Amino acid sequence: MLISGNIGEKIKDLREFYGISQKDLCEGICSQAYVSRLEKGEINVSADILFMLSKRLGVEVNYFFENYKSSRSEYVSVTMDEIRIATYKKDYEHVEEMVELELKNPLFKNNLEGRQFLLWHQGICKFELGKSIDEAMFYINEALSCSLTTNKNYSQREIEILLTKAIIMHLTNRFQESKKIYLELLAALNKNIYITDEKIFVKSYYNYTRLLVDFNEYDEALKNARIGLRHAKKADLLYLQGELYFQIGRCYELMKDYKEAKDNFQISSSCFYLSEQNELYDLVLEAVDEMDELEVEMIKD
Repeated sequence: MLISGNIGEKIKDLREFYGISQKDLCEGICSQAYVSRLEKGEINVSADILFMLSKRLGVEVNYFFENYKSSRSEYVSVTMDEIRIATYKKDYEHVEEMVELELKNPLFKNNLEGRQFLLWHQGICKFELGKSIDEAMFYINEALSCSLTTNKNYSQREIEILLTKAIIMHLTNRFQESKKIYLELLAALNKNIYITDEKIFVKSYYNYTRLLVDFNEYDEALKNARIGLRHAKKADLLYLQGELYFQIGRCYELMKDYKEAKDNFQISSSCFYLSEQNELYDLVLEAVDEMDELEVEMIKD
């Protein structure tokens, strides 16, 4: 099946935006001459080649069509949603059970995106259940290897997988490796103008801020926390605003600026109260009281 329209022009625009050569774009998919003629509008593209090119460019096929809605297996969609919910609830035993079952399912086995999703969550389970960094990294790297994009234009899914990798590196005290991944994913996140989900921005800046605080890089941590806050406020993500204000408070506490620390902890507590995060609200109130005590001690000294 051949597809006509201004698809070649859109492919060229995306390719040049990301700085991808025709040679890199077509590798393993078609010839460079094919891409060249396609971009010039001399030929129409076949459906299978367009699918592969869209994946390498990090966009859905429907990007190239107006008023077109992509469809996929309802079973795959529902299963992925169930895995996401179980992961959010930290029910990793259930996640692992579902992942191992679905990896044998042809609907996932023959679906590159679906397989990538399963391998990603397999890596999460290996870390959370067994604390096995090597096994976790194996599956996460396998998930990334399912990608058809390049390291110049990661898709949102790949950025989320990189975020998981960076968090695991941080939790296992591999700070330099973690920081390198954060810098890579944040650069990709800010370059990909087609990613509009504010939550992935907030999560990335929040977790990077936590790493920087542990690295004692407080000025850089404050800078990134405030960028994360802008995204959180834009999307009205109150709970995540609370998390970021708490990290800002931590920075000031470690810098021994207890007044600023207290002010940010108080804002954090308000965010948690309004978003009904009661345990976090109580925890931050304790931090506010501690700042009061430290301020008094400083005055005495």
